[in-house]
Amino acid sequence: MWKKVCELATASAFLFFSNKSLAAAKGATRVVALSSNEISDIAPTVVQNRFFTKQLRAEVGASFGTVMNESYSKTSLAGGRLGLFVSEKVGIEYNFSQFKAVDSPDLTALRMQEVCIALECRSIEPSFIRLNKSHQLQVVAAPIYGKINLLDWLIVYSDLTFGAGAARVATTQGEKWAFTPSIGQRFYFSKSFSLRIDATDIYLKQTLTQGEQTRSNWRHNWVAQVGLSAFLNGGEQ
Repeated sequence: MWKKVCELATASAFLFFSNKSLAAAKGATRVVALSSNEISDIAPTVVQNRFFTKQLRAEVGASFGTVMNESYSKTSLAGGRLGLFVSEKVGIEYNFSQFKAVDSPDLTALRMQEVCIALECRSIEPSFIRLNKSHQLQVVAAPIYGKINLLDWLIVYSDLTFGAGAARVATTQGEKWAFTPSIGQRFYFSKSFSLRIDATDIYLKQTLTQGEQTRSNWRHNWVAQVGLSAFLNGGEQ
């Protein structure tokens, strides 16, 4: 008998505390109603996908620039490009550049000096290399995409690009092969037109003469370019 009484008491106590826990949980539950304005205020802002695609769209462009790290020359350049993105993030590109160099004030001043050896005097002519023309082929990756909202008036889409390739370069020391790593930023003002800013390293081997000795070393030629590009065929929205 006592065994049945204990079992009944245990069951009653379990049901009592279970009901208390459910009541507490229901009392703790809150239902919050928000208006549409309040929801829009707390909703996160997201970066939308671009409103056009680049894949399989042919691109042409023109650019102007300068070589930034020359001591004896001031070199400007003009060129053109052809490109094609095989996917939204990877493409191939051909660049042609024509360089024009003029003597720097340092070179002019140096040439005005003379060195006399055994009653023979001659002007100082430093050994250096100048770029004349280049044909460059590279692979371009655009892994980082963003957009800029200009006062709700214009939305500018942008790509940060990285490139790597090779170039055949005509120089004052003959034809040379060069490695051409690059980094750039594109700003798209429409589905077809973009402003480009690119920095490219034309990394090649040069020959330097010092007196009777001749040696070769690798040289960085840092090229900065600004240009415009246009897609020839329309992209999907």
